[in-house]
Amino acid sequence: MAGLLVAAPALAAEPEGPLPIEAVAAIPFISDPLISPDGRHLVARINGEGKEMLAVYDLSAPRDAPPKVVPLAGAIRWYGWAGNDRILVGNTIFSLLLGVMPFEMTRLTGYDLKTGQAAEIKAGAGLVGDNVVYTDPDGRYILLSAQKNLNDSPSVWRVDLATRAATEIQREKADIWSWFVDDAGNVRGGVSYSSNGWTIYRRDSGGQLRRASSGKFTPDKETAIDQIGLLAGGDSGIIVTNERTGRFGVYRYDLNAQTVGEAIFEHPEVDVGKPQVSTDGRVVEGVHYEDDLPRVAWLTPELKQLQAQIDRTFPGKVNRILNLSRDRAVALIWSGGADDPGSYYVFNRRTKRMEVFAAPYDALFGRRLAPVEPVRYAARDGLGIRAYLTLPPGRDPKSLPLVVMPHGGPFLRTSYEFDPLVQLLASRGYAVLQPNFRGSTGFGRDFVERGYGEWGRKMQDDLDDGVAWLVGQGMIDPKRVCIAGASYGGYAALWGAIRNPEIYRCAISMSGVTDVRAMLKYDSKIIVASRYSKLWRRRVEGEEKRDLAAVSPLQQAARLRVPVLIAHGELDSNVPVDQSRQMVKALKARGASVQSAFYPKAGHGFSLSADSIDFMKRVEAFLEVHNPAGPAPTGAREPQLVAGEVGSAEAIGASRKKPAAGAMELRYRVTSDGRVTSCQASRSSGIAEIDRRACELAEQQLQYRPALDEDGRPKEVSLAYQVRFDEAKPQ
Repeated sequence: MAGLLVAAPALAAEPEGPLPIEAVAAIPFISDPLISPDGRHLVARINGEGKEMLAVYDLSAPRDAPPKVVPLAGAIRWYGWAGNDRILVGNTIFSLLLGVMPFEMTRLTGYDLKTGQAAEIKAGAGLVGDNVVYTDPDGRYILLSAQKNLNDSPSVWRVDLATRAATEIQREKADIWSWFVDDAGNVRGGVSYSSNGWTIYRRDSGGQLRRASSGKFTPDKETAIDQIGLLAGGDSGIIVTNERTGRFGVYRYDLNAQTVGEAIFEHPEVDVGKPQVSTDGRVVEGVHYEDDLPRVAWLTPELKQLQAQIDRTFPGKVNRILNLSRDRAVALIWSGGADDPGSYYVFNRRTKRMEVFAAPYDALFGRRLAPVEPVRYAARDGLGIRAYLTLPPGRDPKSLPLVVMPHGGPFLRTSYEFDPLVQLLASRGYAVLQPNFRGSTGFGRDFVERGYGEWGRKMQDDLDDGVAWLVGQGMIDPKRVCIAGASYGGYAALWGAIRNPEIYRCAISMSGVTDVRAMLKYDSKIIVASRYSKLWRRRVEGEEKRDLAAVSPLQQAARLRVPVLIAHGELDSNVPVDQSRQMVKALKARGASVQSAFYPKAGHGFSLSADSIDFMKRVEAFLEVHNPAGPAPTGAREPQLVAGEVGSAEAIGASRKKPAAGAMELRYRVTSDGRVTSCQASRSSGIAEIDRRACELAEQQLQYRPALDEDGRPKEVSLAYQVRFDEAKPQ
């Protein structure tokens, strides 16, 4: 566009050859930047040596100037500016309930940009300690909703950010878990939840909370309020609810009349996301939503014009105005897509100059990735299913090998965004289908409720029907289909392999649920409000309380007939690692073809690039054997170690004994599909416990590309592996 200067690195020639795993699997070094109100600084997540940190950049400093790193304890949940000189950070920390069961707690940290000091901001002693319901625009104080103890509903506290002194300004009221505040920092009301409904309370002229309106949860209608906010200058505000259409929309709300008014924005097909209110609190400027692509419905001429300007500058991309300085002179922009990991730009609207701030996946710069297309197909009962289809570049879209990738949750959705594993698979010749099966959120209440009680049943049918649709289109080879996913997607992968081996020839599970009943018990222990526990249980079991063992991979492990790869992070607090360990144990006891990997420093996902790279190498090799995308290999080949190692410290484990310096030798069989079996210590460490542990690790963690005979056929061979103890110490 004429008049807009874009400063960007010169485009390099497009690299040749396959997409390197090290480039696509690396954890992005920067994400989620936020510009300060004065437009002078930017705060963002950074990944340094496997640890997620928070960094503050001075936008006036030279590009190579290092940022200030915010000292934090615990994982980062969210962060935001409180004035120009303070940053608030919500952290996740772990504790032991009753000294036994690990559970998550959230806490709030304040960082002073001038002093470089970070300190905990504390009010109450409940599970949730980072729910900021109001921030003073000048950064002097906040209002924090927090429990006094585990048994209470939250109170509201006024916290002075300079002294961190907290004063309770609103006492708790039974079952009120959401408080809403006006633009002057006054608590005006709250929303309570019970096992069968919700109630809105408002403060009357005498300062007392009075019941304003209510709604019921019924088996056929789960009405919900997602947000209530007051606009500046009176008792009018906004409410985000699905009561009117069954889809979440943004409506005007009169607190005095207790009525929901006209729609500010609602979409005819999908739920809306978060409304964006102007900095003065008077106007809803835009509403976020996603149909097939992420979008914002801007409601002011200024932001409509700015979006159009950005879209003309970066045609064919998803372009987001992430946030603006208070005076609107500086805008933070992201441009990218599902086939482009994207870049962040800082746009000075006065000078009309846009500069690249960062490209999170810099090693992919200049790479042409596989296009991702939104598609729709009909399930067997006629329900319309939205999905994303990625086809391998440069290949005729006929009779392709396919990997189905159901999303996690399951009450979430797949979005149009860059997915490293999808791009890796497409670069290796696979088509990838990512269905938003029934129960996925974002498509209205009815679509979500169609998933209740359908774990392993109709939710699974929707995946199978996507395969059938692609077969009918002639795009994929029905004999070359595998299924892979994480969390609920890992469950769906394992269950698909057990339930429909005629469809799926292999399965890959990362952090997957294997025992649904045990998972329900685990979830109910860590959810605070009883309403959420009961709703979650109903969503999984359904109103008929179906037999969950009948759809649990662990209880049905004896039925598995196809190869599986199972991986899990040992620090996972969402799905306990034991869910995967028990599944691997059950499958190995039955002689099933199972490969596994457990990551000591990973949670419900990867934070270390080394772990992510290791996992993708395993996936690549596993699919090469069980669902090859290319021509059959020719000629002889020795077995090749793909991933995993048996370290001396891990072999020693918790043993109090230390082996003598030197090496022990393991001897094992590498099967024709790359698994390690029949391990024995051919040269002992001298300690039977360590010998046994080393063999367990070898069979659990090592993965090979199998040996090939002269005709290119996989064969089983015997190998030796050395573990050295020169510097090993007991853990």
